[in-house]
This record gives sequence, C-alpha cells and structure tokens, in this order.
Amino acid sequence: MISRFRRVAFAILAVSALALSAEAYAQAPSGAPAATPAPAAATAPPAAPTEAKAHPRYLIYFNEFSAYLSPRAKTIIAKAAKQAKATGAQSITVQARASATGTVQTNKYLAMTRASIVADELEADGIEPQMVQQEPIGQTGSSDPSVFNRRVDIIIEH
Repeated sequence: MISRFRRVAFAILAVSALALSAEAYAQAPSGAPAATPAPAAATAPPAAPTEAKAHPRYLIYFNEFSAYLSPRAKTIIAKAAKQAKATGAQSITVQARASATGTVQTNKYLAMTRASIVADELEADGIEPQMVQQEPIGQTGSSDPSVFNRRVDIIIEH
C-alpha cells in the first residue's frame, strides 16, 4: 500500500521532472548504469580523536531524476536493517540527497521521495517506523550530476 505522502511526492516529482529543460537532461551522464549501487557497506571517514566510534553508514545510489530501488539497493537496505537489529541500534537516520541538476524545489521533492522509499523498505525489513529519522537534504554539490550527489545514507546510531 502506497502512503498518501508517497503518491503526492511522486505526482509532484513527475510534474517537476517534465518541466525541466532539455539542457538539464543533457547534463545527466550518458549511458549511466541502471541504479548504480553503493558498495555493500561503506563506512564514514575515520573518527576524529575526540569523537567516539563512527556510526556505520550504508549508501544507496540512484540514477538522475530517479527514486527507483534496484534489487542491489534493496539488498543493501536489508543488510543495514539486519545490522541495526543485531547491534540494538537506538535510531536510524536516512539522509537523502539529489544532485544540482534541475531546480532546487524538484531536488528537494526528489530527496523527500528517496528518503521515504528507503524508510519504507527499512520498515518492510523489520525496523520499527519510530526508529527511522528522515532527513531529505535535497540538492547538494554544484551542477555536477555525479552519482556521489544522488544518494541516500543510512546511518545506524547506537
């Protein structure tokens, strides 16, 4: 069952994506792979000496203007959920980003949609909804449409 928020977000995203100029589409890399996945578990940079242990991160990458979860992305999300349950995580933060291709508003909605979809998948994998904090960051980076800016970070906090 698709939540009302997701239906509205998809509708807004679809309308916004259609309104983008041909120039914005031309900036997307040609021949981009379908749903370029992250490594199975990517970790955050090493913690500074004054910090405690870094929180585990799982990265999900997306194609430009897409919120599609590939089978590989679903596997990564399932691993994150399994790790969170096994280690007794206190909360999970879902940070969603979009590249700067397109409008700021479109990218904000895209980030909201990506965060919602990943949170829904975590719930489907057994994570309690109240444990998940969604942070749709929106547009990041410059006009570079690289895959690094088109991602969701799943951060497990203990």
